[in-house]
Amino acid sequence: MLKVTKVRRRKKGFPFILPIIGCAILLWAITMRPDGQSAARQDANTPNILNGGGAWTGGSAWKGNHRVKQTTAVLPGAQLVDTVTRIRDGDTIVVGLVPIRIANLDCAERGSNTGDRATRQITEIVKDVQLRCTLEGRRSYDREVGVCSLSDGRDVGELLITGGYCQRWQG
Repeated sequence: MLKVTKVRRRKKGFPFILPIIGCAILLWAITMRPDGQSAARQDANTPNILNGGGAWTGGSAWKGNHRVKQTTAVLPGAQLVDTVTRIRDGDTIVVGLVPIRIANLDCAERGSNTGDRATRQITEIVKDVQLRCTLEGRRSYDREVGVCSLSDGRDVGELLITGGYCQRWQG
């Protein structure tokens, strides 16, 4: 007796291509930066600047998931206009995503009575306030050095000095 077997055929059509499309999209997402530029290596002589949010041009704080490490100071006289997002201590704040060491200011370190008092005062002055900082083109550890002023033009460092919270830096 002859045995008849049925041959099952694979269905042709769209569902077969879905895994291929999914892999292509995943590969594209891995190799592309969020700003749409390819992930090519940056030249070692070019300073790396924060990418996104317009921190250098006065935009809102950076909200992406991509940050390029900045290795050199910006040009002297560069302006940074953004909101204060963090206060580290009496003489160091973070404007947008840029840590700034306030120039010509010497405050006691956090953890001491005088340092904690200076930190509380600068917090009261600048918390969630938009500042205009003129950067000096030099760095102190991970921070840009700059002079920051309030929207009415008052210098933040001078406010702390005249209030007796910090001293003028003698360097």
